Amino acid sequence: MSTTALTEQAQAPGKVNLFFAAGPPRPDGYHDVASLYCAVSTVETVTATLTAGTGIAVGVAAVPGSLVAQQIGLGTFRLDAVPTDGSNLAVRAARAVLERFPELPGGLHLQIDKAVPVAGGMGGGSADAAAALTAVNRLAARACGAPGLDDGALLELAAGLGADVPFALTGGAAVGTGTGARLRPAAVGAPLHLVLVAAPAGLSTPAAYAELDRLRTDEDVPPPRLPEGLEEALAAGALRELAPLLRNDLQPAALSLAPRLEPVLAAGVAAGALASFVSGSGPTVAHLVADASAAEDLAGRLRGRGAPALAVRAP
Repeated sequence: MSTTALTEQAQAPGKVNLFFAAGPPRPDGYHDVASLYCAVSTVETVTATLTAGTGIAVGVAAVPGSLVAQQIGLGTFRLDAVPTDGSNLAVRAARAVLERFPELPGGLHLQIDKAVPVAGGMGGGSADAAAALTAVNRLAARACGAPGLDDGALLELAAGLGADVPFALTGGAAVGTGTGARLRPAAVGAPLHLVLVAAPAGLSTPAAYAELDRLRTDEDVPPPRLPEGLEEALAAGALRELAPLLRNDLQPAALSLAPRLEPVLAAGVAAGALASFVSGSGPTVAHLVADASAAEDLAGRLRGRGAPALAVRAP
C-alpha cells in the first residue's frame, strides 16, 4: 500500500458543564475546580492523512446544519478564524503523538470538520485535540508498523494539552477535579435533552476567569465541591431534582463580559426549560428540557428568531 493512501479518522464530543465551581486563584494562576462534565451529541471530526511531504497541513470545514454552519450562514463567524498553524490544538496534539514515532515516513494533513462553536465554552478545541490524538496515533502506528500508544499514554498527552482534553478523549459524563483534568466517571440514568444556542462572538476562557476573580474580589471563596444529591439525581435520570442543582461559577463573568446573553437565558425560562445556563466559560447557552420533542420545538423557535440553535442529546 502506498503510504500516501493511509488515512485515519476519529471523533470527539463537545461538552457542557452541568455544574462548575471554581476556587480562588492558585499561586500558579490556575483555579481548582469541581466540574460535572457531560458530552453532547455534537462532535468534532479529525481525519489524518499521511502525505509525501513533511510537516503538518490543516484544512477546516463546517459540518452542515451544525451551530458553526448556522453561525457562518448568519455572517457571525468565518472559518478563517480557526488557526491552521502550530497554535491549533489539534496540531499540537499531532506533534505530541509524532514525538513517539520519529520514523514516520512522511508528513500529515489534518482535516478538521467543525460542529462545536469556536471559543464557545463547549471544549471544541479540546475535542479537536482529542480526535487528533486518536487519529494520528492510529495512523502513525500503521505507517510505522509499530504498536500504537495505549489509552494511558494518550491520556497523559491529553493532560499536557489542556484541562478539558482528557474529558474530550473519554467522553460520557465525569466529575473533574484539580484543574479539571483529574476525572472519575459519573453515572447517567437517562439521556438529557438540551438546546444549545451559539452567540455572535466567542469569549476567551482566560478573560472569563479574570473577570470571575475581579467580581469575587474581597470574597471568601470556598474550596470547590459538588452539591449533595447532584450525582444521585443524574444517575437516577431525575430531571426535576437535577435541574435546581445546576450551577456555573463562570456564568456571572460571562454575563458581565457579554450582557447579550441575558435575553438568551430568559428565552429558555419563558419557554419552560427546566434549567438554562451558560456552558463553561461561555458564551454558548444550554437549555435543559424534558424530552427530544421539546428540544426540537424550542430549537426551531429560536432559529426562527434568528439565533443559531440546535437540539442535542447528552451524553
